[in-house]
Amino acid sequence: MVLNASGATPFPLGVFVGNPNYYVASEEASFEASFNAFSSLMKSKPQFLDQYGNQHLPISGWVGQASWNAASMARSPVLKGVTPVIGLPMTSTAAGSGTPDQFYKDFAAGKYDSVLKGMVKAWADNGFKTQIWRPGWEMNISTMPSYAGNDAATRADWVKAFQHISTVLHAAGKADGVNVQVAWNPSVMNYSHTGNVIQTAYPGNQYVDIIAADIYGDVFPYGSPTHLYDWDKSGQVLNSSHPVYDSSIQQWAADPVNLQHYYTYPASNQWSLDGSVGHATTLQELINLAKSAGKPFAIAETGAGNTHDGAHLTDNPTFVKWLASTLHQSGVHVSFVNIWDSNSNGLYRFTGSPSPKPLEAAAWAKYFGDPPISTSVSASASPSSASPSPSTSISAPVTADSSNTPVVSVAQPAAAPTQTPPQTSVTDHSTGGTTTTAIHTNVGPADQSSALLSQIGGQVADGGGLIAPSAPITAADTSFADGSTAAILASHGFALLNQHLAGVTGGGDCGHIGAGEFNRAAWAHDLILTRPHQ
Repeated sequence: MVLNASGATPFPLGVFVGNPNYYVASEEASFEASFNAFSSLMKSKPQFLDQYGNQHLPISGWVGQASWNAASMARSPVLKGVTPVIGLPMTSTAAGSGTPDQFYKDFAAGKYDSVLKGMVKAWADNGFKTQIWRPGWEMNISTMPSYAGNDAATRADWVKAFQHISTVLHAAGKADGVNVQVAWNPSVMNYSHTGNVIQTAYPGNQYVDIIAADIYGDVFPYGSPTHLYDWDKSGQVLNSSHPVYDSSIQQWAADPVNLQHYYTYPASNQWSLDGSVGHATTLQELINLAKSAGKPFAIAETGAGNTHDGAHLTDNPTFVKWLASTLHQSGVHVSFVNIWDSNSNGLYRFTGSPSPKPLEAAAWAKYFGDPPISTSVSASASPSSASPSPSTSISAPVTADSSNTPVVSVAQPAAAPTQTPPQTSVTDHSTGGTTTTAIHTNVGPADQSSALLSQIGGQVADGGGLIAPSAPITAADTSFADGSTAAILASHGFALLNQHLAGVTGGGDCGHIGAGEFNRAAWAHDLILTRPHQ
């Protein structure tokens, strides 16, 4: 256990409850009330506070904004001794700004070095001797301004930009006599066009001080929303010989075993623990990266109980318990856990009188507050260091009441799904209607799901067989010329369609795990366990 300087919380505690504003008394009073409510519930004062650069401003305004944020934080009486964890955009979305890729090239070339140095100095001048920076946070979410891109060339530019930014931030910290730490901070996602971001956009150990993750408790399981594989009733095995399906996301999510399995393997379907064909990034993979790199680990943002996914998990203690168990069993040093207790960009707030989410509030206090719960765990319950293959047996299943990470065993070897992503021909209206063959191209969720499901029909027809509407697609389906299987395409297609329907019926809230691209005038989402910021 890591002891908190202000109490015996299991992990150093941080929070986002909005922004202090010492210059407007009413706003500062509201912030202080929220901060104190969180501290009271957790029986410990947070040591860290999430802060953000404003990508809507032109880069010329970033130093001024940093000065305002730093001054407000320094003058807030409840924030004495609290360390800022600062989200640093790597692009600006201000009117007239260039493309993200151009910003990455400009950052790498040193064009904005004076801005970076000025921001570090602004925080230093206000007394912050430790600064944690998150350049391009959530870079694997296409809705974020610092998205690392769908293509290898853009991702390479993003990596070069991060490397240069990290170098300048560290040098500026040294010059100003402050301790600058740079966090590489993707989101836990069950699908991203960047692929597994560890393989596609990790800048290298020498440029990273902390491996951080953003993870939220919303659920978008792969599969038809009216025909979801029930992991508990199917024996917690892949490709069960006696599968059981739930008829709604609500029914499926009512069983904590299904939720714990989803949080551990967010891209799983009944045939594979990674139905994303290599496009997912899990919490365990990021923990493993921190361990292999010899870096501390952090949760830069986390929250639960905000959802438009059909499950209606507005009060979700299961996610909180699972996250605590996973971190306790991780074997990695945890620098901080910053909890999102705010309805800014979502309905994640759980403090108040009375609490809007009493079960979740009690779970946050129990598992992350002071005094913490016992951290003893059995060795057999530890999460595996890598996602197992479908034919690998892994420990024994957990019970619905267990705090341990769920496990999966396999009753019989399943046909290993191919890792080659399906290709679909789409029309890109942003390029004048050019039709191209692409891999999970940059289109909306309804378009992607329609294309994928149409491809399934064509492939089955080409294979000389027909699938009855009520018949399930099994893992033994024939692999087709492009390397995909009907099962994989169906699972991904239904997930996309599910997100599209959820987005239509649930409005434009910020807690989705969806498959579409983002229209900045209205929230939409990638398949993620997080939600983007404004």
